[in-house]
Amino acid sequence: MSLAGWAGGYLARVLENTYYLIKFAVPWSAAGLLLGLGGWGRASRLITLISLPALLILSAISGLSEPMDWLVLPLGLAAGLWLGERSHGNEPIAEPLSENNLTNEQEESFQSEDRFGKAVVSQDSAQHEQREGIVIDHQVWRWVSRLLSILLIVGVGGSLWAFPRWSLFLAVGGIAYGALLYRYPRAWMIVIPAALPLLDLAPWSGRFFWDEFDLLMLTTLAVALWQGRFRVSAWTVPKLGELLGLFIVVWVVSLLIGLLPLQPVNANAFSAYWSHYNSLRLAKGLAWGLVVYGLFRSQADQNKAFEKLSMGMALGVLGVSLWALWEEALFAGSAATADYRVTAGFSSMHTGGGHIEAYLVMALPFVWGLFFQLRNPLYRLLLGADFLFGTYALFFTVARGGAIALVVALMVLIWGTWLARRKQSRHRARSAVPLMMGLLALMVMVAGVSGVFWRERLQQTGTDAAIRLHHWAEVLDMRKAGVMTSLFGQGLGSFPAANLANQLPDQGGTYRYVSEGDNTYLALNSAGTLYMAQRVEPRPAQTLKLELSVRAPSTKAGLEASLCEKSLFNSRQCKWLKVGFKPGVQEWQSHMQTFNSGEVGAGNFLTRRPVQFSLYNPTPGTVVDVDNVRLMDGSGQNLLRNGDFSHGGDFWFFKSGNHLFWHAKNLWVHLLFEQGWLGMVLFTLILILALVRLARSAGRGELEATVLLASIGAWIIVGGVDSLVDAPRIALLVYGTLFIGAAWGAVQRVHVKQRRHRHHAPTHGGDDHAASVRFTLIGNT
Repeated sequence: MSLAGWAGGYLARVLENTYYLIKFAVPWSAAGLLLGLGGWGRASRLITLISLPALLILSAISGLSEPMDWLVLPLGLAAGLWLGERSHGNEPIAEPLSENNLTNEQEESFQSEDRFGKAVVSQDSAQHEQREGIVIDHQVWRWVSRLLSILLIVGVGGSLWAFPRWSLFLAVGGIAYGALLYRYPRAWMIVIPAALPLLDLAPWSGRFFWDEFDLLMLTTLAVALWQGRFRVSAWTVPKLGELLGLFIVVWVVSLLIGLLPLQPVNANAFSAYWSHYNSLRLAKGLAWGLVVYGLFRSQADQNKAFEKLSMGMALGVLGVSLWALWEEALFAGSAATADYRVTAGFSSMHTGGGHIEAYLVMALPFVWGLFFQLRNPLYRLLLGADFLFGTYALFFTVARGGAIALVVALMVLIWGTWLARRKQSRHRARSAVPLMMGLLALMVMVAGVSGVFWRERLQQTGTDAAIRLHHWAEVLDMRKAGVMTSLFGQGLGSFPAANLANQLPDQGGTYRYVSEGDNTYLALNSAGTLYMAQRVEPRPAQTLKLELSVRAPSTKAGLEASLCEKSLFNSRQCKWLKVGFKPGVQEWQSHMQTFNSGEVGAGNFLTRRPVQFSLYNPTPGTVVDVDNVRLMDGSGQNLLRNGDFSHGGDFWFFKSGNHLFWHAKNLWVHLLFEQGWLGMVLFTLILILALVRLARSAGRGELEATVLLASIGAWIIVGGVDSLVDAPRIALLVYGTLFIGAAWGAVQRVHVKQRRHRHHAPTHGGDDHAASVRFTLIGNT
């Protein structure tokens, strides 16, 4: 054809382009086929229509793909959806059902009327229509979900295989938890809220991108998918479904902006917040929040589910309170400094943040609600003590935002509980109990703020507020110019990297792992109080020997090592060592130093403080290379692990005292920076929807709605002075309570639509009625 002249060449190009069009459309057709079989055609078309412009812009910016690759997406997807939706005689509208796989909620809906008195189809009629082929076949979704379940379990196994510490213990625990879930599917509602603040091994393992709690969440989702307990119809909530879909699209675009271009997968990829893969770490917050929301909404009896969720929260509050009290007693006794702030198990506070107070003010309303839900006097006594104990533990954090948030939560709880109890009983004494509980909590708060450090913190409020306002302005000024940044932000997890590039503030320390041939070492710079630390267990009055290799190109460089009793920041007893070496020399130099541990690590199981070995570069503007670090005890045993850094950051966990470097310190400023105006506005709209729906339900005397309203109101206050969603576990609570609250009290519509099979006998309703039969089940969620 090319020899025939221009016309032949033009036709050849047309045929060639058509070939490539079909070639690139085939994978999307396969995806559309699966989505069509699963009943997700409508959602797929909507998401594709919304996301296509952003994908085109992103491909042009990143250069990883051609715009043509995305232009064929709607064509291939449409072809696959058409084939998938017509591969059986059904046209799915919502979650597939099968004859033997009706959920309890659907059976209850078939058997009775909903709370608004709307007529529903009886169970006998539904079963009859099932036999007639009315209900959608569920087999495809069942096998797809089980395949996903198997893949998730394989992922859990692979992660455990590579986990640096206690992998066997975690594997046994994961198997036991999976068996528990298989026997008692609702157990996750107790285990996950309790484990969220307590299952934290990062200070020992050094893993904070992908940790043991993520494996717990994967196991939960895998078992739910295998048993078919993660329902698609849980997402069909009016108003929220549309807003949530748009928010997820913006979130995905922001995730890709932060992730691309892909960096090499090496020791630095998953061990530093300025890595592009930090976007994946932050993405877990929304992902796990969506999982919790979907699992909760899939429960047949959501009142009982809420009760179990509250039990898990109560256990978590008890664990955090005991941990905080133990830490306070160890580090803030009469001989300790007066400015100690507890962190308990929230290792995410190694760069600062208000994570522990955010958790407490979000979880305490659930303890309150469970106290008024249960009738057993012993349980109520324990829950009342747990609530007051958690309230007192909050003031060990010395967080002014947390104190204000608790006051707001108490006001909502007293009002809503009073309405709920007035609705249940007209007895005045019963209605006065919430007020008495609130007064007890206020008395505990007054006792908590009576310390010297609290008074100093309150006096600094004006100065700290000015610093915070200036920091927010600097953060927003740091954003890149452009339409994409304005709409979708600078990318998930991009704030530390942008701060590092702009040096805002100019005191943020950094580190990286460098490979030379087969050798890997630590390059530690000094631009602030950044320590590279590892948990160790020395005996008191023990002779220890420190060995390491060091070098530095700068003639003014220095290096210090310390052995301190420390949890995250404040120390009690330390042994400081100055490492002697000749700076400005490119060759490695060996250093050896013997010292006595003194009283570091003294005490029994309950009174022994945690001990950390740390490396610190004290000279600003210099970089020191460190390798082959060993801390030998008297028996010749090395107390350190991975001292040659051959496994990157395993067992090492950094701490930084320059908190403004790592956080925007405001939830909405953080969202605007990383997810743009679209992300921030959509988040705010979902929040407004949640507040309106919960306030209406609380006004009708629903105690569960009151609890959620108080919890969300509390994190709104804390979010005014902290980013919150830059810590995945706290983000899970923020998004989980937000989405459950935004769906509260909404009317869920589940449509089942079926075209009559060609060979079925005609029904009595006429040809038009027989051609399309549609049932609508309306139930209050």
